[in-house]
Amino acid sequence: MKTDNRPGRHRAPGGYSPLVELKSIARESAQPAMKGAAVVAAAGGIVATLSTPASAESLSDTSAVAAVAAPKVAAPRAAAVVGPASAIAAPAVADSHALRSIGYATAPEKAATAKPIVIKDVVVEKKRQEAARKAREAAEARREAAQRASRDATRSTLTSSTYTSKSTVNGSSGRKSAYNWGTAGQCTWGALNKWYQSEGYYPGGWTGNAMTWGYGAANAGYTVTSTPRTRSIVVLQPGVHGSSSVGHVAWVIGVNGNEITMVEMNALAGPYNYNTRTVTHVGGMQYIYAP
Repeated sequence: MKTDNRPGRHRAPGGYSPLVELKSIARESAQPAMKGAAVVAAAGGIVATLSTPASAESLSDTSAVAAVAAPKVAAPRAAAVVGPASAIAAPAVADSHALRSIGYATAPEKAATAKPIVIKDVVVEKKRQEAARKAREAAEARREAAQRASRDATRSTLTSSTYTSKSTVNGSSGRKSAYNWGTAGQCTWGALNKWYQSEGYYPGGWTGNAMTWGYGAANAGYTVTSTPRTRSIVVLQPGVHGSSSVGHVAWVIGVNGNEITMVEMNALAGPYNYNTRTVTHVGGMQYIYAP
């Protein structure tokens, strides 16, 4: 009798069915996961056993086994990724114009809107600061020079006549006072102060409201007329050029025909403040001449 020494698994005589053996293996496996692995392994082994090189029929059988066995295998819960990460295709990024509508901007767009870095030149900046400082100092010097010129012009006006010299005016001299006896901040105090700045002393010998000064000064020895003249105190009766009910007095600094320029306190600028005004000589105006 001839002995069969073929390698591999020995089976009982008769027809062999791969499907029958797969079912048998599935039944004998206790756990579902074990069952799936066993079926896959058995199918691979059966396919390897049945496969023959360059055999179209073997390939056909293998395809049939795989097509039948595949539905029996449970799909894994998580698929493992095999191979380098670079081989996995990345999801396509949406167009930047579409993302821009929801507030997203790609890196190139951010770079395009970045603010440029400005580097200051220390030397140039220092020169600019120095030039600005010199300009401020020059402006301050011009302002102070203008103020000095204004003060000098005022002092010159107060100490000299723009109409006639002191040597040709009425030479009468009246009484003097050692202090400014006018009411502080009012027109009387302001007129006496301007007289003192021009003549170096205060006139005296009378008191009272501004409208009575013409009469009082004449009784104190001073010349009082209705002819305008510089270096004099003008007396305005109530209502004349806006005078109050008690009259108004001021110091005359200029005469041009019937136009009188005077410096007055407590008029347009209020108490304690001087202002300069030019008015027309009219009735109700008298002038107390300084000697």
